[in-house]
Amino acid sequence: MKIVVPIMPRSLEEAQTIDVSRFQGVDIIEWRADMLSKDEIVAVAPAIFEKFAGHEIIFTIRTSKEGGHLTLTSEEYIELIREIDTIYHPDYIDFEYYSHKEVFQQMLDFSNLVLSYHNFEKMPENIMEIFSELTSLTPRMVKIAIMPKTEQEVLDLMNYTRGFKSINPEQEFATMSMGKLGRISRLAADLAGSSWTFASLDQPSAPGQISLNNMKVIQEVLNED
Repeated sequence: MKIVVPIMPRSLEEAQTIDVSRFQGVDIIEWRADMLSKDEIVAVAPAIFEKFAGHEIIFTIRTSKEGGHLTLTSEEYIELIREIDTIYHPDYIDFEYYSHKEVFQQMLDFSNLVLSYHNFEKMPENIMEIFSELTSLTPRMVKIAIMPKTEQEVLDLMNYTRGFKSINPEQEFATMSMGKLGRISRLAADLAGSSWTFASLDQPSAPGQISLNNMKVIQEVLNED
């Protein structure tokens, strides 16, 4: 299981002052670009990709529809994704499938997509349909994050992930229940069939994220013989 840590600079100056040495033990960097305006994203991109050269990078624009900070039309969304991909070729590109489904056909030439779904309010009743549809599209990664209301919903998401992974062993999944209630899903992500877990260095990018230091300690304990 790989540890993903988001970075969320709010300016070029913040991006330039990121201390890369603090990311020791991090497998993947997620650049949450939605803390910037559309024009600022393009201006800050060189600093991000130069600073984290040698790291795997996920380029993510988390829009306001799915708990992010940037409001874009679907055309603006994919235009920005294409511009960054053409110049910098990030290892992964997060695509909010259900928020921008009408333009997904324009993304079929991308082999590095993380098809994502985020629900900050609840576990949707059609969660199995969401798993099934995203898996059928065979992206690089299926990412699902929900806000559980009960312990059973946390266990259900883990169980669904394990089930879909068992049926589709070649497909990569990253699923998590958010908030304090869902923290176990982040700690035991690999047990459920997830390939990634998300941890925070300074500011969490989602409720319930565990600090990088704590995540590394817990992983060491879990991986002991």
